[in-house]
This record gives sequence, structure tokens and C-alpha cells, in this order.
Amino acid sequence: MGYFEEALSDFLHDAASGGAIRHLVDLGYTTDQIMERLDFPTPRARVERAVSRYMMETEILLEKLPQAEAEYEPVLWKGKNEAELCTVLRKKLEENGEENSYVACPFGMIRRDREKRLEAMLSCLTGRERSYLLGIDWGQQVMYHRLNSRMMEIGIQLGIHGTVDMEFYFLKKKEKLWIWKNKERVF
Repeated sequence: MGYFEEALSDFLHDAASGGAIRHLVDLGYTTDQIMERLDFPTPRARVERAVSRYMMETEILLEKLPQAEAEYEPVLWKGKNEAELCTVLRKKLEENGEENSYVACPFGMIRRDREKRLEAMLSCLTGRERSYLLGIDWGQQVMYHRLNSRMMEIGIQLGIHGTVDMEFYFLKKKEKLWIWKNKERVF
């Protein structure tokens, strides 16, 4: 498809479904739920891109953090249960505000390279939580999702029951809360 045809297709899609997609994202719907509610048939990949683009426009998703990784003070969390992690994250959210709190999401990199590893990584999540994550076009790099209530729930489950390190970033205080799964890693 040429540039003009692609631009026209994007324009028609936005006119037919774009506003509805943005509205449903604001309401917290997953990509699957959005697709069920669209009046105009739209391919899943296009809906995923529209969802992700809107989330980036509203800074729910970031492709990179505003400060370099080295500027965040690492804090290693060694707790063992969901209640403790929830308390710590709520305190950090209170100090920084939701708009300054993010969780690192390597899902696009893993999805692209190792589908089985992604399935194992997400196996501790509910179907609704997995559906939410798999409905976002994560690109091919680590992205950062705002630590809203949904991602707090997901982050806690992955942090306690998951198989990979979890990193929570708090921009205002320039802190990185790290849940370390790889016991051999050395600072």
C-alpha cells in the first residue's frame, strides 16, 4: 500500500472508529472489549496500534523515561507478599503522584522473540490482566506504563508471582523500586 492509500485508510479508520477507541481506552476497556463494541469492523492489529498511540499521546505509555536510567536511585525490594508490596507502591504513588509513577514493561521484546517465555511470564495473571497486556502494541523495546490501578494490580502479581525482574519508576523522587528475581545479579 502506498503512502497516500495508507494515509487515507488511517483517516477513514480514525473517522469511523478512532473517537470510540479513545473513549473506550479512557474507560479502561481492553483491546478485546473495544473490538466487541466497534460498529465498524477493524483488524485487531489496527486497534492495538490505535490503543497504543492514544496511550502514548496521553502519556499512559512512554517509550522512554524522561531522565536517563542512571539518574534513578535503585531501591531493591526484598519483601515476600502482595500486601507489603501494595503498601510500598501506594506510599510511592502518594509521594510522586500517578502521573509520575511508571512500571517497566518488556512485553513487546519478549512477545517478538520468545512467545513461550511470555506465556510463562504472564501465567500468574488473570485472563483479564493478560488480555489487557496482550492488547497493547508494545513495540520492540521496553516501554513504561503509568502505574494506574490496573497496572498496580498487574505489577504486584508479576512482582510477587512472576518470573522476571520488575522495575517501578517514580519520577518526582527519581527512585527505581526493583523486585529482583535473578538472584545471581550483582550491582
